[in-house]
Amino acid sequence: MPNIEYAVEMTDVCKNYGLLQANKDVNIKVIKGEIHAIVGENGAGKTTLTSILYGLVAPSSGNVKVNGRPVKISSPKAAIALGIGMVHQHFKLVPNFTVAENICLGQEPLKSLRRVDKKKMIAHARNISEKYGLKVDPEKKVCDLSVGLLQRVEILKALSRGADILILDEPTAVLTPLECQELFKVLRGMSEQGKTVLLITHKLKEVMEVSHHITVLRRGLTMGTVKTSDTDEHRLAGLMMGREADFVPLEKKPQEEEKITFSIRGLQVRDSFNMIKLKDISLDVKAGEILTVAGVEGNGQSELVEALMGFAHIEQGQVLVDGEDIAHQDVRSRRKYCSFIPEDRMKTGLNLAASVHDNLLGGRQRSPEIRRGPFFDYKKSSRLAADLVEKFNIKTAGLDIEASSLSGGNQQKIVVAREMSFGNKVLVVAQPSRGVDIGATNFIHEQLIAARNAGRAVLLISTDLDEVYALSDRIHVLFDGKIVGSFTPDSISQQEIGLYMTGVKGLEGTA
Repeated sequence: MPNIEYAVEMTDVCKNYGLLQANKDVNIKVIKGEIHAIVGENGAGKTTLTSILYGLVAPSSGNVKVNGRPVKISSPKAAIALGIGMVHQHFKLVPNFTVAENICLGQEPLKSLRRVDKKKMIAHARNISEKYGLKVDPEKKVCDLSVGLLQRVEILKALSRGADILILDEPTAVLTPLECQELFKVLRGMSEQGKTVLLITHKLKEVMEVSHHITVLRRGLTMGTVKTSDTDEHRLAGLMMGREADFVPLEKKPQEEEKITFSIRGLQVRDSFNMIKLKDISLDVKAGEILTVAGVEGNGQSELVEALMGFAHIEQGQVLVDGEDIAHQDVRSRRKYCSFIPEDRMKTGLNLAASVHDNLLGGRQRSPEIRRGPFFDYKKSSRLAADLVEKFNIKTAGLDIEASSLSGGNQQKIVVAREMSFGNKVLVVAQPSRGVDIGATNFIHEQLIAARNAGRAVLLISTDLDEVYALSDRIHVLFDGKIVGSFTPDSISQQEIGLYMTGVKGLEGTA
């Protein structure tokens, strides 16, 4: 039997943040030339472990070997010198630089007098993007790109440095099925060329499709490494959660009425550069229905949400709740009609420096249920917050701790609990499971189905087609600011809907 060569060996690795142990004697061996997945729930220690390997975080103890040689990786520069590249979940790009400038950052080609050779830089960026099938305009500024294209730039930036070991943190979060398959093709090609890939993802279907081995982390501990061909999604979920993954299939009640609760009519919205981002959008959401707007990021989804909730100016059109136009009401007034779960919980959904209690009660400060005359009643508000913590299964050490100390899944549950508790007829939801582990995702999906079954009109904006198909009654596809297709989940495959999302297919006019 031939000797196994390991690209990465991490032995008894620990990382402490005060009393918190993010990694506890973690052990992982990654075979050279393989795609090795690292899975676990939010807070399991996946990102901390790979940050140690990339030199972003110093381990408290433990040993690391790269290609059989013991190393101390003190910085990303040291990691790059060892042939390690990393694509982060939260992008590390310079917004005002072009794609080519970001890809070549730190290794710019020079001409006479040590001036940057822009032509060579652009050519290099174009060549590497074509080589790996991740096309993007090298002369575009990064600040003008969609999230999906930003992801491509991050991958190309790492590949351009000749990484033999590539760490990918949630790389498919914003990709269509076709783009995911293209990425997997690239990763398989890299593996065949002898390069090693460490893949962090919440999507077990992807893990099963593309990886060779899988390491499971739970609460900072290594639960084991398994060969992908010897396991399945159900067993992995059980290892991740520490219990049998007994998810009950989501059940939708039959729609009893055809009442339209929420409507958009002829909506047109421009961005800060005066470019039209939404073009004559019209749709209806019935009571007891989940209508999903699906699409690749950058095609108007964010502008749609901002316009509906009052964060962006509506140039023309109506937003109707039970026939009343709220298009020109302020944000606070609209919140009386629409609950809102934003796509970025850290920037829009939460005040991370505030307590769990304050985040759960946000928007209720003037409510009689938590006031005693003109005064705020902390006992009442604490009871209400504690009830929400219990009902929505939020894991927290207390109501008074900062929201920033919670895992991503529990932070998202705070947002969901707060917005659901308002009891509004309309629920606008954007990317509810982004960056959330399998357990929290299933719980959030259950809450959305429960809201739908209770007769609420739910408008869901999502790029995750597994989520779209699990939740939707109807699907509208948004491309280039227009609705280009309208379907029921059972009338179209994920692969075909991906073609509408990327503009390969489209219907004339609006749906």
